[in-house]
Amino acid sequence: MAKRNDYVVRAMVERTLVVAYVASSTSLVEGARRLHGTNPVATASLGRALTLGGIMGVMLSENQRISLQICCLGPLQRIFVQSNGKGEVRGYVSEPQVVVAPRHDGKLNVEEAVGAGSQLVVVRDLGWVEPSIGSITMPRGGIAYDLAYYFTLSEQLPSACSAGVYVSETGEVLSAGGFIVHTPSGTEAGIIEQLEENITRLEPVSFELFAGRGPEDILASLLRGLPYRVVGKNVLRYHCFCSQERARRALILLGQEDLTKLLQEEKRGEVRCAFCNRVYLFETQELWQLLSEMRTGRENGGDDIP
Repeated sequence: MAKRNDYVVRAMVERTLVVAYVASSTSLVEGARRLHGTNPVATASLGRALTLGGIMGVMLSENQRISLQICCLGPLQRIFVQSNGKGEVRGYVSEPQVVVAPRHDGKLNVEEAVGAGSQLVVVRDLGWVEPSIGSITMPRGGIAYDLAYYFTLSEQLPSACSAGVYVSETGEVLSAGGFIVHTPSGTEAGIIEQLEENITRLEPVSFELFAGRGPEDILASLLRGLPYRVVGKNVLRYHCFCSQERARRALILLGQEDLTKLLQEEKRGEVRCAFCNRVYLFETQELWQLLSEMRTGRENGGDDIP
């Protein structure tokens, strides 16, 4: 499959506070599938979260970050996605090889894989002293509807959300994308009715993209009958922020006792990044150095983490 450019296009409805975001995320989701070796229903579940998380990321400033954490009652167990204002997105699912029966219409059963009643936690790191945290119990488990419910309940921001992943018989991602539309309180009833009618007429976003339509085309259908202007476009890409230093900090979090045990039993340390599967190795000498620094920190009245 030829690599496609993934991006989010953003538009405002004139003389209102209504804002719409439409994303194509095919390469992003396919890249995640290849990294994590996900089965189709895990691909679809993670792909929806990556797409919507990516859209939420570009709502922020460049140095701000957001994460979506889903503690699943279904067999996926956990979905975790992070993104930032640069359009960089990463994520993983705890059980990538999950298999569940398809829905009665033959589509992948994301709702069963995630599970109604699962917990969705949204964490925004805006550079303040403490991050902003909101959470809901997911009414359906399909992710998009649940995120719209989160916006309305937790942030008092009525919204419509949609996300889809079209997977081939061999498991390859043929298309993926989604949209978020915010309709703040006070939006005229006529505008909301027009949006609802347009959304009803719209095919699933993944099908629209597979048919060759781009985010701008989908945006035009989404906002048909309303005066709007495009106000931004952001590239989306899968990008992991892991590094040797972050892996080092993960070892520090083990504490002196566990790190000493690791050194005695294994002679070396290994940290695997859950987001990209990159492995960071720490040989005996490096572990001794790390342990020495931790002990020195304790003796000087410092914390384990520098």
